[in-house]
Amino acid sequence: MATHWDEYTFLSLILGSALYLFWSGRLRTDLTALLVMLSLIIPWPHADGRWRGILTYKEGFSGFGSAAVIMVAAMFVVGAAIVRTGLVELLGGRIFRACARSELLLQFVILSLATFVSMFVNDTTVVLILMPMIVALCKERNLSPSRYLLCVAYGSLLGGQWTLIGTRSNIIISEYLLEKSGKGIGFFDFTAVAAVVFFGCAVYFLLAGRRLLPRASDAKSSEEAMARNYLTEVTVTETSRAIGKAIAEWRWGKRADVSILEVIRGLERIPAYPELRIHNGDVLIINGPASTIAELLKTSDFTLKQELEIGEKTLRNMDLITLEALIAPSSAYAGSKLEETDLGSELGFTVMGIARHGGRIHERPMATPLRYGDSLLLLGHISGVKRLEHNPNLILLERRMFPPLDKRKALLVLLLLLGVIGTAISGLLSPAISIPLAAMLAILFRFVRFQELYHLVDWPSVVTIAGMIPFGIALEKSGAASTIALAIVHTFTSYGPRVILGVILLLTVVLTQLIENAAVAILLAPIAYRISLEDGLDPKPFLVGLAICVSAAFCSPVAHESTILVMGPGQYRFKHYLQIGGAMAGLTWFLATWLTPLIWPFHH
Repeated sequence: MATHWDEYTFLSLILGSALYLFWSGRLRTDLTALLVMLSLIIPWPHADGRWRGILTYKEGFSGFGSAAVIMVAAMFVVGAAIVRTGLVELLGGRIFRACARSELLLQFVILSLATFVSMFVNDTTVVLILMPMIVALCKERNLSPSRYLLCVAYGSLLGGQWTLIGTRSNIIISEYLLEKSGKGIGFFDFTAVAAVVFFGCAVYFLLAGRRLLPRASDAKSSEEAMARNYLTEVTVTETSRAIGKAIAEWRWGKRADVSILEVIRGLERIPAYPELRIHNGDVLIINGPASTIAELLKTSDFTLKQELEIGEKTLRNMDLITLEALIAPSSAYAGSKLEETDLGSELGFTVMGIARHGGRIHERPMATPLRYGDSLLLLGHISGVKRLEHNPNLILLERRMFPPLDKRKALLVLLLLLGVIGTAISGLLSPAISIPLAAMLAILFRFVRFQELYHLVDWPSVVTIAGMIPFGIALEKSGAASTIALAIVHTFTSYGPRVILGVILLLTVVLTQLIENAAVAILLAPIAYRISLEDGLDPKPFLVGLAICVSAAFCSPVAHESTILVMGPGQYRFKHYLQIGGAMAGLTWFLATWLTPLIWPFHH
């Protein structure tokens, strides 16, 4: 093993440059990781006069053939399959509304649900799913989003600690231990420590941390930033729960984000006063945001009054998308009424609503002549988007996937997930096999579209992991990991192994606030492993504790994608993350240091 100080110096320069670029964001993380990889294999002059890289090119490129990288990519596909069934949205919407009567209860439920879903779905994806639902609920109940959005961000980070597939850093650390010792970390080996960390952080947040959240916020989600309220017409169905109820008694009539403007009953047009009772076949003129109108479609209370019928089969389609499109200058549609044209058939999209920026629409939506600048809310198949992009009469704006609520497909996806868990626990299949297999089955069962396969994976994250793995190899090959480990052991050996564990975990918590957590796992896993060997201890408590603390990126908005996503919509400042998240990070460090050796002893 090479022990030349010139290699140590070179590695230090590479590491320092990488940490600066990761922290400053001056270069994308995946490009930084690739530069690190290339720096390790490019030959340079050594003290002995020979030109060589720290790693051979095979060692340098080995990250792209790593099982960890394949598993991480596969988990993005499995997570997308879970999302595409609409199950998370269905459960989340119902649970959130049921708990919205109490701020404390709703905060706890959001934190808990985000944690639970993040055990199996990528943490960033969980925030992207739940954040619009929370903002819509806040608008509906006249609540402040700033009181709730940080719960979903922190919940997604806490959930990643529980299982092997909870976050990519867990997979990286497990695969590293498997490579070194022949035995990785089990699917639920993190769970006991993670459960106590969640309990401690949740108690702190609900008793003290929530008091530090901003009290009021007129924050808007990315969807609401461009928001328009659309007018739409819906027909009350025979099975509607609204029949016989007064508008003021009906759930949709009570919502703050929806206005029922008028009821058309036969040839009669009736103003929607609160005491008016709804009849079968009534046509309601409703005003509301795009997200609410999309939500209307998923109920059995009414159907769209539009020239293109949207049936149950259509709504179960996995590839639907909602679009907001402006009527372009000199558009051929200007002056036309929706009910007099075949606009839906021509576009291949259903027109769900119409909005007029800077003005009011006094006619029925279907009878309103279109003007330049009017916005249409469209629903259709994703394959038709390209055709709309080339339509000179429209300017496309916001677009969002429209997840269906298909219980059969949701059940099959859950069975796939249970298969991954069951085979991992029983040892029947390694997660390195079962996770890619589950991803392939999700594609074959058409839970995700093959055409979208390469768009579902967060390739910058995958490339970052593949590019940084060689740095971990270089730390070991050069002897730097052993040198650092020996220095820590010799400094703290008199205080006992728990203090040594505490030191490495404290370093983990600090670094994960500054740089990407997968990179922290790759950097510190070799050092943690060497520390355990130098002190004659079992490496498992060190690596399990490392995995738990890598996810404690609570203190900074730039520490993780989850925390930065909610910063704008929640109008949070750096101080909110530092004040609330600082205590949570400290709790995570303390509990992981104290509890991990009790569950996974230092000595076999």
